[in-house]
Amino acid sequence: MSGTVPALSFAMNKPKSILLCGAAAAAIVGALCSPSPSSGQAPGDDRAIAALVTEIAGQHDKMAANQQALEIKIASIEENLRLARIFTSRRK
Repeated sequence: MSGTVPALSFAMNKPKSILLCGAAAAAIVGALCSPSPSSGQAPGDDRAIAALVTEIAGQHDKMAANQQALEIKIASIEENLRLARIFTSRRK
């Protein structure tokens, strides 16, 4: 170690430690400079959102009931058409 500065000697012998220190410094700077996470909602919007969710759930239930009623009606029409085809084929 003749004529070298101890810090430079350490840096030259341990390049991994320099990279590690640099990465740690970059991570700290990135953590301090990054914006804080936000929920994206203004305070007090929870009640309005809960009301909308309740309304949408009610609309979903109505749509499901309507879909079931439509499927029953379509099945009835299909059965009537099947019977009509049977009777028309017997007339010939």
